Amino acid sequence: MKGTGIRRLAVPSAVSLCVACVYFACVVVICRSALNERPMRVGSEQSVLEDEYLWKQTARIDKEAENVTEPRWSANVTLGRLPGWPTEFPSDLDAYRTRVLATPWINVTEKHRAEIAPWVWHHRGLADNLQSQLDAGSREALTEMARLGIVPRASSLANAAFVVLIRNRELHAFLATMRQLEDRFNRRFHYPYVFLNDEPFTDEFMHAVSANTHSNVTFARIPHDHWRVPEFVNEGQATRAREQMAARGVVYGGSLSYRHMCRFNSGFFYKHPVLQNVDWYWRVEPGVDFYCDLDYDPFAFMRASGKKYSFVIALRELAETVPTLWDHTLQFMLERNITSNWMSYFVSRTGEYNLCHFWSNFEIASLNWLRSPEYAAYFTYLDRAQGFFMERWGDAPVHSLAAGMLLRRDEVHFFDDIGYRHDAFARCPASTSAGYNRCRCPDEPNFDTSPGSCLPRWKRLDEAEWTHRDTREALRLVSERRLFATGVEPPIAVERRRWYDFFGAF
Repeated sequence: MKGTGIRRLAVPSAVSLCVACVYFACVVVICRSALNERPMRVGSEQSVLEDEYLWKQTARIDKEAENVTEPRWSANVTLGRLPGWPTEFPSDLDAYRTRVLATPWINVTEKHRAEIAPWVWHHRGLADNLQSQLDAGSREALTEMARLGIVPRASSLANAAFVVLIRNRELHAFLATMRQLEDRFNRRFHYPYVFLNDEPFTDEFMHAVSANTHSNVTFARIPHDHWRVPEFVNEGQATRAREQMAARGVVYGGSLSYRHMCRFNSGFFYKHPVLQNVDWYWRVEPGVDFYCDLDYDPFAFMRASGKKYSFVIALRELAETVPTLWDHTLQFMLERNITSNWMSYFVSRTGEYNLCHFWSNFEIASLNWLRSPEYAAYFTYLDRAQGFFMERWGDAPVHSLAAGMLLRRDEVHFFDDIGYRHDAFARCPASTSAGYNRCRCPDEPNFDTSPGSCLPRWKRLDEAEWTHRDTREALRLVSERRLFATGVEPPIAVERRRWYDFFGAF
């Protein structure tokens, strides 16, 4: 009986143990499933912020971060030709381009249009397509816009576009920037993008970019005339100048392509055929960050308030890149008898260029101003001086000095409510400003208050008439200092300079 009793007790114990194990495993599986599928608590603000702003962190353009933003392809992306542009071309496009360049043209704009036509592509975004249907009374279009998160236009847009000078290899860096720009601003307005490249865009680039916005997108090649060393520049001398600057360690001192870029942005991008009917532009570069939400239209603001140029960062140029830019600018002003009410912003007390300029990697401005005869004359004057190639003149000081000469101070605007980063330079609105609460600023120094910023000078600048006499005096002071540098300065100039240096310290 004892044996039987023992067997009866052992059997239930084994069954119980098995049941307990199965029950415990089921509990674990159910709990893990519940944890994975539970919704985020509304009160968990930190979790919401981390999820919402994960992609807004500063983009790193290196191999480790290259896969953070993968190009997103879409079956809905269709590339076509711009309305009114040629649609059929020969199979050998290089021979076609060579033939166009060799043909005499009466109208240079038509020449450039014919030259680049095979490499101009356009994608009509969903926002434009659905808005057209909505304007025609389609309720289905409104439903589809709501499903896709496309905000209907409340008012007519300015005749404006984002302008992006970019290379195919910068795709990943730009996609990160584009997502920020769309989220912070353009998802509400759907302004079009215009991409420019001195080489043909790849299919991968065009499809990936088009898939990441609901706006219209145009891709175009840069005309040969806009991206070359002009005939009046001695290429041998220009090469030696680059070699010397590279040997001295000047940033981009040895780069020819960087000089092409600066010259193109100074005097040609606004002449590009695809921009001829556009009035305003917002320049965007790959890899930059936007920190603040914009709930208004800066293009409409510029137009309504009479502004023609704007900036977010003001800093000093590298002196070794523009050794004679100021001299040529003063000479141009003297010959044209140009006066200004704020040119003093760029002048030190000794009459020299203080190197302050508005950083042009961000600028919102009027294309019609850049197309004006006055600006065209200034660029042509500088171009003939050959400083884009013999030195390393940048488009930022060129645009800035042109604004100082040709615009009133009240036609230039500082966008204090736009937080922005380019390379190591980041700025955000002050914590006391009204727009600060719409920003997510990095925990790093604000360049606005750094010693290298020219923004404090802009803020305290009072309008003061700059006359023909001021230009002559500044030219004289610059000339005397150059004589001093060569050791041939006359004694009277030495004495005068001593007094300028003394009072300049106050």
